Amino acid sequence: MDNRRILLNRGKGLGGSSGINWGMYVRGNRGDFDHWAQLGNTGWSYGDVLPFMKRSEASSVFDDDFHGTDGAISIEMPHNLHPLQEMCFKVYEDLGVPRNPDYNGRTQEGCFHYQFTTKDGLRVSAADGFLKPVRQRPNLTVVTGALITGVTFDGKRALGVSYAKGREAAFVSAGEVILSMGTIGSPQLLMLSGVGPEAHLEEHGIQYIHDLAGVGQNLLDHFAGPGVGFRLKEPEKFGFPIPDEAASLREFESKRTGPLATTGVDAGAFVRLRDSDEYPSAQSICFVANTHLDRAMETPPGVRFGGYVCRTVSRGSVRLASASPFDRPFVDPNYLSDQIDLDTHVELIRFHQRVAEHPVFESIRDQVDGPGYDKDAIIAATRAEARTTWHLTSTCRMGSDQTAVVGPDLKVRGIENLRVVDASVFPTMTSGNTNAPTMMVAEKGASLILGETV
Repeated sequence: MDNRRILLNRGKGLGGSSGINWGMYVRGNRGDFDHWAQLGNTGWSYGDVLPFMKRSEASSVFDDDFHGTDGAISIEMPHNLHPLQEMCFKVYEDLGVPRNPDYNGRTQEGCFHYQFTTKDGLRVSAADGFLKPVRQRPNLTVVTGALITGVTFDGKRALGVSYAKGREAAFVSAGEVILSMGTIGSPQLLMLSGVGPEAHLEEHGIQYIHDLAGVGQNLLDHFAGPGVGFRLKEPEKFGFPIPDEAASLREFESKRTGPLATTGVDAGAFVRLRDSDEYPSAQSICFVANTHLDRAMETPPGVRFGGYVCRTVSRGSVRLASASPFDRPFVDPNYLSDQIDLDTHVELIRFHQRVAEHPVFESIRDQVDGPGYDKDAIIAATRAEARTTWHLTSTCRMGSDQTAVVGPDLKVRGIENLRVVDASVFPTMTSGNTNAPTMMVAEKGASLILGETV
């Protein structure tokens, strides 16, 4: 992207990136998972994975065949619905996007209020939901402030892991080694431990245990390009800036309502940009905040429409920078390298341009800010503003072919006693934010480890 380095944040703590994400609960489209099964991943169709989605969910909104009510992760609707969002829905509907109260239910397409992983308005991370309730178990030891440095093998059988904590080094043996270090961390550790592309490991003087060419390859991400938005004529009518910050803080602390009870991204839509699309090709997000989120302190209040292509196919890679676990790896997302992604991205920006220019907003709109409809202008703006959405997947891809890293049982191919259970195993990208399907993979992975049948 014009030789720019793009900031890539990761959650470094218990619960991983579920502790720093936007909090939107988006499972993906049923077609995503049926496609996984069609690729040879038996047991991973939508019908197969729905029970695991429901298992972790404690929905306070829906109680039907598509939702769980007694799981570890609380799911709520937004606590502060901004009046501008209703105007956004009218525009979406006028452009052919129907209202859909539950995009995680029977069908995904439509416009809606997002569901959030919150409890009484406060974030619920994976650590909050799954780890905290069992921290006192005698058979559970949690070591914090440590860095895993490698997997130890006897031949091709994993025995345990080594880690560093401060100046101390330690080894932990395991009946089964399970890597859940994420899309960047899991392939990095495999390669540091000698499992990965043989030639790449030899570049760094790492003796390979098993030549597995797919490790670190097939990196996918939802790519964010320029948004399209408008300034508000009279922002004070819509609560900008917050008139009494102290009072708003007290309201949030006591009632979990008011302007501080929102991230500003409570509304959105899944849209089919072409009539030929079998299911939604893009996710649209309505930001009620500023005209430029990445320059929020410098830009005026407004409404901005952003989003991304649902099922990106441009593939990048994660490669080692050195043989040291303390060095960050090289991450190349290779955005827009596939023409399909580029063409769909251009259509999404054009859709958002039509949304922002819609007559419904005429009475409140001051100035539209966006790259327009010209393809070359959109691509130029994209290369200048490109950024990640932190939805990285697929670097330890699940499959049945020779380039797959794990099989449908999540066991590393060619290695005994070693599994990967995180977003890196996604065979392809899912439609929407990746926190929910990652938790599904964890639930199903736990079931596989325990030998359960569901």
